[in-house]
Order: sequence, then structure tokens, then C-alpha cells
Amino acid sequence: MLKQAFFKTIFFIIPFYLLSIAVLAQEKYWLEFNIEDLNIKSSQIEYLKDSLKKQFPKDLVFHYQSKWNPVVSISTKEKNVSSLQEYGFVKSLKTQKELQPLSIETLTPIEYSYALEQIKAHFITDSMGLSGKGVKIGVIDGGFMGADAEPSLKHLIKNEQIKFFQDYLLKGNDYPFYGKRIAGDDHGTQVLRMIAGSDNGTSIKYGMAENAELYLARTDHGIRERRLEEDYWVQAIELFHEMGIRLINSSLGYTDGFDKRKENHSKKEVNGKSSMITKTAQMAAEKGMLIVSAAGNDGHNKWEILSLPSDAKDVLTVGAVRFDDWSKIYYSSIGPEKLDYIKPDVACFAANGTSFSAPVITGLAACIWEYDSTLSNLEVINLIRSGSHLNETPNNYIGYGVPDSKKIIGLLKQETPPSNLKSITSDKDYIEIEIPDGIEVVVVFHKEDSRNVIEQQTVKIEEGQTNLKVDKIDKAKISTVVAQDQLHLEIKWE
Repeated sequence: MLKQAFFKTIFFIIPFYLLSIAVLAQEKYWLEFNIEDLNIKSSQIEYLKDSLKKQFPKDLVFHYQSKWNPVVSISTKEKNVSSLQEYGFVKSLKTQKELQPLSIETLTPIEYSYALEQIKAHFITDSMGLSGKGVKIGVIDGGFMGADAEPSLKHLIKNEQIKFFQDYLLKGNDYPFYGKRIAGDDHGTQVLRMIAGSDNGTSIKYGMAENAELYLARTDHGIRERRLEEDYWVQAIELFHEMGIRLINSSLGYTDGFDKRKENHSKKEVNGKSSMITKTAQMAAEKGMLIVSAAGNDGHNKWEILSLPSDAKDVLTVGAVRFDDWSKIYYSSIGPEKLDYIKPDVACFAANGTSFSAPVITGLAACIWEYDSTLSNLEVINLIRSGSHLNETPNNYIGYGVPDSKKIIGLLKQETPPSNLKSITSDKDYIEIEIPDGIEVVVVFHKEDSRNVIEQQTVKIEEGQTNLKVDKIDKAKISTVVAQDQLHLEIKWE
């Protein structure tokens, strides 16, 4: 019996192995058909696919077909690319890139109490009694290993708030909490804690949406990065839309630094319209979905700018700031200068990566939708922006700033928040400004125009100091001087 079983296994493995070799010899692409009609008929796509299959019977494998765009993902040999592009019904053929979780190091639990303190979450969770109840949240991430054993998520298990799980990596797996720590499969667990975590044992509240319903999709492997994962991300977004889920948290992103250099994105693609994942995110927004996307962790690297798809115009892109002075933390990615809109949108504290600042804002959005479910996704985004401390002078470092839950509640009640912005014009190379009592640190954003920052400075205010000299730096036309929500001054240099 054992010997017979062994040979059956061998005969099964050999063809699978040979097939794997054939697939690995191919490259992964997005193939876009030249179809302008938005009411795409699947039969039309199938006819075009069949035409290509006949021409490339052995060297062309079709994977995921988008339900929103005339696009399919394929595997084929590089030598076939030029031939495929010659067909009149093939509009474009683009190499796919790998997806990476936007974490930097192991999560430190204490940061989440700090994050909620920074955005004054208690005005919503305590004063208003909001907790995301009745709101469906989709979480696209790298794995939810051990979430059922995480103390801050026990209520999700007890109350059966995890309603759905799809594993795109391990076919047939319906157990959400599977994974290996060495592969970073608990990344999504930490994100869940940031959205909905609350630990009665330590009395620490990590996320605002502890009563929301969670829908989980595992699309990324922490070590083995495959281009097929882009299919999974697109597929998860489209599936969540079909399920009626409007709010999505995504802490995954594309940049460079992949194993194969030719798979890297270029900075030119971070323009809100080039990459397939960005196109999908924007289309989802146009369909009413609110995607909260981590800005990325390349602020201190050569790449520096946003990861994809956080460049999509109507996603809510979240960067990270320091807890004490609200300045951009070193790793948080910045918005490209050539975008004609502000990115990131907002920012909040996270010690270990924008992966863990984005879910804070997802929880906030869930509470807003609990309060008023009639709001559109764009209205929720506008509320969060308008209730942030730099809402009148946003920049490409931290966007509209740190959200203030008290202001947001006022805006929901149609109250106009008071402005503390003052504008000054100077024809000198410096200016002396008065510093109100109680301010310990001032942040200065020197900008080449209304939004693009050249340099960020943090200045410690000594005890008894009442004035601060702000020097104009080279190429700066505007400098924003801010101290959390206590001081907000815009200097225009002439």
C-alpha cells in the first residue's frame, strides 16, 4: 500500500514539476484589449482570447480577467511580446510588478494608544459612543496569523465579527489565522488590531472600529514576492465591491527594489494613472468605495515618493508623523511634485511604518459612516481632510495634517471650525514671530510653492522663549510655521 501510494505521488508530482518549470520560464504581463465601449461583453473578450490562444498554443497562459476593465493578466515568454503588440486589438502590454507589505519592523503595541490620543479619538468613541457598528470593512493584506489568539482581537472572534476570508495564496484554505511568523504572515493581524483592537486586560484601545464587521483577503506573501499578487489585489477589490463593502484598508504597495530589476516601477509611473493597481483603486473610488492606502515607507530612501496605488486621486492616502511635534517621520513617503492634487491626504502617528497609520484612519472612517451612512466616500474623505490641523495649508509631506476627531464631529453637525491661520508677507530674508505660551516645538515647512516642501525643520522652544527667528532658505517662496493645533502661520517671502 505504501509503495503504491509513493509511485502515485511521484507520477502526480512529475507533470506538476514540469508544468512549473514551463510557467517559471515565462514573464507576467497585463494585456489590455483595444475596446473603448465601457459596457464590455465577456463574450467579446473571450473571442479575442481564443484568437490569441490559437496563435500561441503553448506559450500563452491566461490568469485573472478584470471585471471592470478590458484587461487580463497573462504569462508568456519575453520573445512573444513584440508579436502580441502587433495585433490591432491589443492596446498595451505591461510587465507586472510585485507587491510588498509596507512594514519596517516588529510592531510596538504602545503606539496605538498614542495614535488614538493624537487624533483625539475619545471625542468619537467615548463622547459619541461610535465604534463602527454595522460598517463592513475589507482588509487586503499579507496574512492574519494568530489573530484568534491576539488579546486585543478576542471580541472579534467571540462576537463572530470576522464575516469572510479569502486566501489567494493558498488555494482551498479557509482558515484565516494560518501562517508562518518568519514569512510575516501576521502583518494583517497587526493591521486588524489597529482598526478594531481593544485589550480589556491592559485597558488599551488600539482601534476605533471595534464593533465593525471584517472581511479579510490574503493577497501577499511576506518573503516570496510573485507578480501574480497584483492579480490578487485587483481581484479582491472587485470581489469586495460585489459584496457591497465600501470601506477598504490596504497596507500594501509597489515601488522598486525587486529581485528582478526589470520588474521595478519607475518614479514616472507614480502619477495617479499609469499602473493597473492605481487605475483599479481610482475606479473603485468612482464606484463609491473608500480605499484607505498606506503612503509607503521610502521617505528616507532614494525612491522617496509614494508607493502605488496610494497615488490614486480619490483614495485616502495616509502618511506618518511623530507623536510629539506632528512633523513628518523620517520614513513616511512624500507626494510627487508633479501631481496636481495633494498627497498624502492626512497623517498620524506610527512608529513602525505607514502600514500602521492607515488603519487608524480606516477606523475613523468607519465611525463616520456609522454616524451618517448616507455620506459618499468623497464626503468622508473631505470631512477627514477638513478636520485636520493643516487643512488650510496642506503640503506633500503630511497632506492636510493630523485629523482632529473633535473638529470632525463638529463638521458632521455642520458646525464651522474656527481658523487659527495667520498670513504674513516679508521682503526680508528672515522674520521674527511671537510664540504663544506652552509651545515646546515648532515645525517649519519651507516650500517652493503652495504645497511642495523643500525642507522640514523642527525647532525646540526653550523655557521662557517668546520669539522665534525664521530664516528664509534658498528657493523657498512660502514657509508654514506650525505647532500642532496651537500655532499656524503662513509666511510669503517676496
